[in-house]
Amino acid sequence: LRKCQPDLVLMDINLPDIDGVEVTRRLKLAEQFAGIPVIMITGQSGKDMVIESLNAGAADFVVKPFDKPTLLGKVRKFL
Repeated sequence: LRKCQPDLVLMDINLPDIDGVEVTRRLKLAEQFAGIPVIMITGQSGKDMVIESLNAGAADFVVKPFDKPTLLGKVRKFL
């Protein structure tokens, strides 16, 4: 991220060493990345997971499986 600042981040919640919610929280704490929208992607559709993601700074949430138009619509909303 330091070499190329993205316009948007698609973040899976289930990552190998750290969960995507924590990565999002850390991104939002870093001044240079705080303004980048993060769309969370997960197979967990529970209300608590959605709330935790949004509280961490996620701009939106997509539940797997999703179709291409759904994802593209959310991406376009932030670009």
